[in-house]
Amino acid sequence: GLEGYTIEEVAKAVEADYGKIDILVHSLANGPEVTKPLLETSRKGYLAASSASAYSAVSLLQKFGPIMNDGGNMLSLTYIASEKVIPGYGGGMSSAKAQLESDTRVLAFEAGRKWGVRVNTISAG
Repeated sequence: GLEGYTIEEVAKAVEADYGKIDILVHSLANGPEVTKPLLETSRKGYLAASSASAYSAVSLLQKFGPIMNDGGNMLSLTYIASEKVIPGYGGGMSSAKAQLESDTRVLAFEAGRKWGVRVNTISAG
């Protein structure tokens, strides 16, 4: 089964095994309708892309931030489709990556003040 694998449970297990951490990587993108044009994307598919690809970073930092060392860093991976049209990358994924980038700026401000943690995102293209 998958018991013990919520983000909160994993953060507690990491803390028990390793104590404080320096680096947290968010590398997740999932949109069930990614092959559909945005004009054909359902509300459910759009929100699923947003939840899996953007909110998951917020949730990850909420749970891991308290166990990060001052000066630690969270890094998330984004995609160029947040900035320009990439045909075939649909289903709300371009919007979700833009949301991730916007959330990164807010999280950098908030987590920096709360835990002394840096928050960044990179795009390979």
